[in-house]
Amino acid sequence: MFRGIAKRHGGGCVMLARRIDDKTIGMLGTAFLCHEKGYLLTAAHTFSLTDELGFVMPAPVDQFNRSVLESCTFSPVTVAQFDAANDVALLKMEVAVGVRVPPDGFGSDDLAPVGASVCYLGFPHVQNGQHALKVSGTILGSKVLASNGSRQFLLDSMAEAGSSGGPLIDLASNRIIGIISRRFSPTGTGASIRIGNHALGTESMISYATAVSHALALLTAEGLHV
Repeated sequence: MFRGIAKRHGGGCVMLARRIDDKTIGMLGTAFLCHEKGYLLTAAHTFSLTDELGFVMPAPVDQFNRSVLESCTFSPVTVAQFDAANDVALLKMEVAVGVRVPPDGFGSDDLAPVGASVCYLGFPHVQNGQHALKVSGTILGSKVLASNGSRQFLLDSMAEAGSSGGPLIDLASNRIIGIISRRFSPTGTGASIRIGNHALGTESMISYATAVSHALALLTAEGLHV
């Protein structure tokens, strides 16, 4: 199952980046192809609307690759739709070349049962120079509504920084049902005791994914059909 998912969806996952200057880019998180016209989906919180955004394609998933890229090609994108409340964003490539999106790639978050085996793809710690795509398996722990009504999945896993924006996939159907958002922090987002750059008490084995229906709403608003 995992091999099939890596083969079907791995080639569409990219590293989201921003241009710092003429020679430097900074990696932000994960995005994935969602439409043959050159559109990608990601989590809205991974970037600022003032960023000069682009993406970097990884090496083929089934070969041994360098964990840190020595050089890469920055391909610009613009923000087509942005939904901060539900933490999803739709990006458009300036040049849509060689875009291949799996047919019938999206599933229904309504039909995804609690306890289902799922997996997600992303670039954990891409901000720290880890540039290899990673497949992570977990279960769909529960389905919740946030205080603003946002539909979310709770996952029984620790989704690492950098995986935000990656696709959540139902193993049974091999279809995308959500977008990785963030990890639950028992201490919230306020001040905390730190050792080095690590905030104590912020780790948990619960992560969130935004239900795919919020992402599909952005595609519809853009006049796209999937």
